Amino acid sequence: MASRGRLLIQRILLVIVGVALLTGLVAYSQGAVIVYVHEKKPEGHRIWVPAPALLVDLGVRFVPEERLRDALQDLRPWLPAIEAAGHELERSPDGLLVEVKDRTDHVMVSKGGDVLRVDVDSETETVHVSVPISLIESVAERLGTSGGAV
Repeated sequence: MASRGRLLIQRILLVIVGVALLTGLVAYSQGAVIVYVHEKKPEGHRIWVPAPALLVDLGVRFVPEERLRDALQDLRPWLPAIEAAGHELERSPDGLLVEVKDRTDHVMVSKGGDVLRVDVDSETETVHVSVPISLIESVAERLGTSGGAV
């Protein structure tokens, strides 16, 4: 009888682990937003934040409309251009889009597959950000269709 109970617990745990893995796979199937920051000083911090794009997209959808109004004051005129750029980026070939260099800083914006990458190397830090292009379009669309006049 005890072995039946143990077997039931093992099956329940297996189902829980399976559901967790499946949830993770679904969340990451739409890509991930990845932010990496490295401070170039002794004892400098290194921060690496991966977030499933699906969670970022869903998070934006749950922001109350009244909170979006203030945030969109300056951004709203640019949203159609951001959304159009996202559509064009999806169709464009992979490669370097923008590169800016001076004596202390180097910034590169590139496209690789379905991801937009921004890499910054300065005297004080290194920053890498990658964002699925579909997320850029989705968030721009959501912000552009949010209610309330801005």
